[in-house]
Amino acid sequence: MNELVENYKSNKIAKIPLKEITEHFKGKAVSKLGDSGNISVINLSDMDDTGIDYAHLKKIDCDEKSVSRYLLQEGDVLIASKGTVKKIAVFAEQDEPVIASANITVLRPTSDISGGYIRLFLASDLGQALLDETNTGKNVMNLNTQKIISIEIPKIPSIRQAYLIQGYEQGLKDYKRKLKRAKQEWQRIRSEVEKNLF
Repeated sequence: MNELVENYKSNKIAKIPLKEITEHFKGKAVSKLGDSGNISVINLSDMDDTGIDYAHLKKIDCDEKSVSRYLLQEGDVLIASKGTVKKIAVFAEQDEPVIASANITVLRPTSDISGGYIRLFLASDLGQALLDETNTGKNVMNLNTQKIISIEIPKIPSIRQAYLIQGYEQGLKDYKRKLKRAKQEWQRIRSEVEKNLF
């Protein structure tokens, strides 16, 4: 067992298993993804460490009732349960219905522990080590849902969760802004160099 995990498990702070504060389900297996349709689908490739790329989601055409149990809600936590990279994101409500693909486990908070806080915890070094313990795959990652929902997270007051989430989101906004500026500057430099190649 990882030393970080061992220290956490022996720490007497108040903890609560995810299964007691969330509902959980796997995303839906879908085929025939395209650029048009009435339901958007989040795939593993749409998730990264800064969130979900909603602008480029593929779509399917199907009766909304037939996928109603898979429809995502604001604050749902999405965990890549298969693949090669551990990814975690929180869903933000969109204008159109959205579901997750089958390689994603969805945790829906049902208490005063928010999806944003669950995501922050699971994305931390400790959270990643705890997720490693749920992996039953050999070469390719395969996180076991029952083991995921058995992970215990710290039980902290809502106001502290909100404070942590706000700090994270502000930092992320700054990071994205600086990244955009750096890309523009890099593009400008490359164009300048290319103009003077001959």
